[in-house]
Amino acid sequence: MNIKEYISSGIVESYVMGMVTEAERREFESQCALYPEIVEARTAFELALEEKLLSDAKQPPQQLKRTIEEKISTNSFESTPDQQVENTPVRNVTGWKWLAAASLILLAGAAWWAFSTNQKYQQLQASNNELQNQLHQNSAVLDQMKKDAEKMHDPGMKMAALKGTAQAPQAFATVYWDTASTGNVYLMVNNLPEPPSDKQYQLWALLNGQPVDLGVFDIDVRKKPLLLQMQNVQNAQAFAITLEPRGGSALPTMTSMYVMGSL
Repeated sequence: MNIKEYISSGIVESYVMGMVTEAERREFESQCALYPEIVEARTAFELALEEKLLSDAKQPPQQLKRTIEEKISTNSFESTPDQQVENTPVRNVTGWKWLAAASLILLAGAAWWAFSTNQKYQQLQASNNELQNQLHQNSAVLDQMKKDAEKMHDPGMKMAALKGTAQAPQAFATVYWDTASTGNVYLMVNNLPEPPSDKQYQLWALLNGQPVDLGVFDIDVRKKPLLLQMQNVQNAQAFAITLEPRGGSALPTMTSMYVMGSL
């Protein structure tokens, strides 16, 4: 078996995303037991998915639980109007004054209850809207991740695993290149160090030893998509990523090469 072709077929991504048949699942798991390279590719993709979901995840507001508990609890006074009337001295007031005082107490209590209830309702409504927005955002992220996973095993899609250099041994990235039709290049940033604010990573295609600029990109773990679409290229033998001044360089800085890999 050609391990590179098997990995680049998209079976790793399909397996992790749960998009394989039962027969494909059994075959994939049996291959994992035989080839460490397949396990490494699966682990790298799982880590990328986990990092993406964690970076997009948002904790619900701490106030929400307390607000809901207050909402469902009974909004009552510690003492009823009748009890308040009993505690009010009445020896020196006439009947109509007593009724007026009781009416004022009831009116003030009703106004306070209405204000408190409305305030809690507004808080609940705002919290609910925020959670709904977060749900829509997470759904959109998941849909995009599924589309990206489908791109990975389009016909003619090749994969190049870019491994860390001496500059960053733990660095790792993956390039998906549509060689069949469009020449589209997609980059998955599996593990790259956060660059300084005045620097950007730059992707290069290498053809006969000559670098071809495929564009610069930033790393934002909070908003990083699963795949970054880079500039197209029709011919390439390898890919590499260097750290360059913001805006990119005309030629790669070889001493700042972080990952490299061939097809």
